[in-house]
Amino acid sequence: MAAILSSPEPSVRLSELTVALQPVLDLRTGDVHGFEALLRGPDGCDVNPPALFRRARREGWDEALEYRARELAVAAAKRHLREGEVLFLNGDARFPVNAECYPHLVLEISEARNVDRRLITKLQRDGLALYLDDYGVSHGNLSRLLDMRPAGIKVDRAIIQGIASDPRRYVVAHALAGLADDLGIAIVAEGIETAEDLAAIRRVGFGFGQGYFLGRPELVPDRRRLRQVRSALCETAVIPNRRRRTVIAALP
Repeated sequence: MAAILSSPEPSVRLSELTVALQPVLDLRTGDVHGFEALLRGPDGCDVNPPALFRRARREGWDEALEYRARELAVAAAKRHLREGEVLFLNGDARFPVNAECYPHLVLEISEARNVDRRLITKLQRDGLALYLDDYGVSHGNLSRLLDMRPAGIKVDRAIIQGIASDPRRYVVAHALAGLADDLGIAIVAEGIETAEDLAAIRRVGFGFGQGYFLGRPELVPDRRRLRQVRSALCETAVIPNRRRRTVIAALP
């Protein structure tokens, strides 16, 4: 296949793609819950996956790219993930997913993408856990949540970043944590990049977190650093704020 990325990005072929793994941590215990597989170029250099998939759809090789990404993700998981750890896989639900390709597999479906309800039902019937990704960046997200009935949601960084200093973000995150708790689904905070935001997210009551502050995407997970992060989380006890009512008068 011809080069699939053009200037100003470096040219990359399907055969040159790699996958980096970014940890998703249990914020209550500090344990590794799983890893999200993220496409990278040769030797782990950055690419722009959304732009890459958009181009693939325009030019008609999106199916080949989708299956290549899945193949790389599962291979990386089998090499580096430990028993019980979850592989989070961004995917296009139009292409069949084999839930048996990895023991603990979660398919992330972007909130912005309109996926046929019959297809969602089939994937869930086949035993695949579905998460609603980038939650909070598109209109109609509550209807998507009701329609899809996911096993979990990943709250977009647009809500998470700056939460420690923005009471409005805190209120929204608090409401989402309560909603997820009431629905009995998992909730993951994306884009945690500071200690202050991490502390706020833990107070809100999010069960899981992901972001550069907790661990960057790596071709081989740094287990030593993850143990250090776990120790730090365990030493910092946080009592989640589970109140359903928030004092709106405190907002600026």
